[in-house]
Amino acid sequence: MSRLIANESGFTIVETLVGAMLGLIVIGVAAAVFGVAQRSQPDQVKRGTSIELARTTMERLTREVRQGSTVYPSTATQLSLLTFVHSASCGGTAANTAIQCKVTYTCAAGSCTRIVAPPPGASGTAGPAVTVVSGLSNSNVFSYTPTCSLTSTSGNPGYICATLVFPGGTGDDAITLQDGAEPLNPTSSS
Repeated sequence: MSRLIANESGFTIVETLVGAMLGLIVIGVAAAVFGVAQRSQPDQVKRGTSIELARTTMERLTREVRQGSTVYPSTATQLSLLTFVHSASCGGTAANTAIQCKVTYTCAAGSCTRIVAPPPGASGTAGPAVTVVSGLSNSNVFSYTPTCSLTSTSGNPGYICATLVFPGGTGDDAITLQDGAEPLNPTSSS
């Protein structure tokens, strides 16, 4: 009988308790990591959606600037230009043909709106202000210089640069989208 007891193999109660505690710690850490990821996921989706919308807005803005012919006096928070838009009438419904309209982007309180109106001297009413991007940390979006690295908004607006800055969730993870374009036939208007 003593030979059987001496040859028995297995875990002692202390080894079993230590193994169980280590298993519970690993499961607890995994559950905590999963919980944090699950709670932050809606914020990440919202931020990703905002950034994708900003990219689309940036593409539209640069396309409209390139197609533009007249840039009206503008500021760091507003851009107004005469350009082509796919619409049946300025401020009207979308169409397959493009007509020349006055497009104004206005940025304030962390969001930018776009208004399409008939060109100066033409009849018709402006369309509604449509929010094209929101969640910005700075409303000073536009600069008018030879390159985007300069910040002057004075002089001939030959090159129009747009900078969209989204705040970071933890301080240093802000996202900046920047692009610019020059109108095909730039003219200055007062």
